[in-house]
Amino acid sequence: MHATGRQDAHLPRELVAVREAAAPRRGSEVWRRFGDVRGLGLTPHVLAMQIAHPVVGAGVVDHSDYQSDPYRRFNRTYRSITTVVYGGPTRSAAEAERLRVLHRRIRGTDEHGRKYHALDPKAYAWVHLTLVKAVADAHAMFGRPMTRTELDPYYADNIRVGRLLGVRAEDMPATWPEFLVYYDDMVEHTLENTRALREFLANLRRPAKPKALRRLPDDRWHRMTGPTARITYLTTVATLPDTLRKRCDLHLSPEEHLAVERFARRIRTATGVIPAPVRRAPAVLVPRICALLPEPRG
Repeated sequence: MHATGRQDAHLPRELVAVREAAAPRRGSEVWRRFGDVRGLGLTPHVLAMQIAHPVVGAGVVDHSDYQSDPYRRFNRTYRSITTVVYGGPTRSAAEAERLRVLHRRIRGTDEHGRKYHALDPKAYAWVHLTLVKAVADAHAMFGRPMTRTELDPYYADNIRVGRLLGVRAEDMPATWPEFLVYYDDMVEHTLENTRALREFLANLRRPAKPKALRRLPDDRWHRMTGPTARITYLTTVATLPDTLRKRCDLHLSPEEHLAVERFARRIRTATGVIPAPVRRAPAVLVPRICALLPEPRG
């Protein structure tokens, strides 16, 4: 995506929550689907799709601790998105506003000399909409594919969540079929092999050691995490769109694709016997627990 032609000073004022936006209702399609624990299997995929957007990728490289402390970064992100979806009217609105304020200061110049701002409206929409797509994809990969009668209200719910976050209506396709066309177009014409994406994929293959385990020898850490790191990397690459994989010169062997299929099958088997309310319980409970804790920074 080329640098926006708008003046940066005007961007934050455009991205404001609208009066009709509201937190998801208990029992709504997005409430039922979003926090399913199986979605965590595509968490690295979501981040990869987000940071392949040049505006998002540049902001992450310049302003995020995703390399030095990826576990803290994940905890903050999970806490934030579950609060928006499951936090109830007051906490959801407050978290959405916190995110907009946080992103106002994220601006700079990317590796190709293009100016960027995290509140670029189309880039801001892309971050939200990648999550929308990944939840549906996770259900298809690790559970049961959502039907059209489920996808339509699920997507409509997510438009309202997007408006709560401050995403402009014109930056979100009106229907699920239109969204799929938009998504493919973004992959084809906007996403890039960004520095952030390259570094992220490298880190998946050799994950950073948590600060709490700093006394653990590096070689022992990498032996312990090797099998998990491998399947995480393979799943992330396998689930990227073909166009983006080719653009990034990423290749998997037939055996590696088979390993991903076996992994997905095991997740389906292991989680298929768990009732849906239990699968989403962590996401539902996180905002309530976090309400008792200090506010997150960044």
